[in-house]
Amino acid sequence: MKKNTWIELPSHPELLLGQYIVPNFVSNSIAIKVNEKEYVLVSPGAQMLKDWPEALKADDVKISIIMPNGFHYMGVSAWQAVFPNAKLYANAEAIPRLLEQGVKENTKGESDSIGIRPLQDEQPNLPAGYDVLMVPGHREGETWVRKQDSKNGSTWITCDSFLNYDRMSNQPIARFLQKVLGAAPGLKMSQVVKWVIIKDRKSFKGWALKQLELDQPTTLIPSHGEVSQDANLAKDLEALLLARL
Repeated sequence: MKKNTWIELPSHPELLLGQYIVPNFVSNSIAIKVNEKEYVLVSPGAQMLKDWPEALKADDVKISIIMPNGFHYMGVSAWQAVFPNAKLYANAEAIPRLLEQGVKENTKGESDSIGIRPLQDEQPNLPAGYDVLMVPGHREGETWVRKQDSKNGSTWITCDSFLNYDRMSNQPIARFLQKVLGAAPGLKMSQVVKWVIIKDRKSFKGWALKQLELDQPTTLIPSHGEVSQDANLAKDLEALLLARL
């Protein structure tokens, strides 16, 4: 996939995927089309603004941004510069760290900012079939976005819980880190997630296995790596959770 370009996912015409490199690793931004003038962004990278259509930078375009954990905020300020009235959302558990990093919503003027909207209390306007899942057991309030679709199977837009790099990095340091952390190639759960990001493995594992059984996802869009579309995805994720946790 060409980097820094928005691509429509064929099986999900309302969903745009943008990939960029930070640093030496593939990262994903997701744009969910609500209507012609409204989008919900998940983990928007600053690099992805360059290829965002000029027609969608108009004053009447509404943008909501979901930060899927306390670490996924670095591109937000760049998008706020273009969309000063963008609404910001995050899991309540992620908000303290995000505020510490200076992330705030600006809805009235440069000096009149408010905090971040807790997803437990308020959620952005999403298309039919979409909702958000607050993931338990994570240290920085992980959030996933789910699309339930009887035709194509459920779609999971996850954050750092899973990785799916199609190959090892060509960059020596990045390649070394992937090898040591068990982060590539293929569908993985890195050691960083296991030992640092997850604070309660039992809670996360039990919840995730139950959610797999309920949703039976066939599409996975992780924050880092490639999209996985596979009829056996639920079984593969189950095997990964059982092996890792």
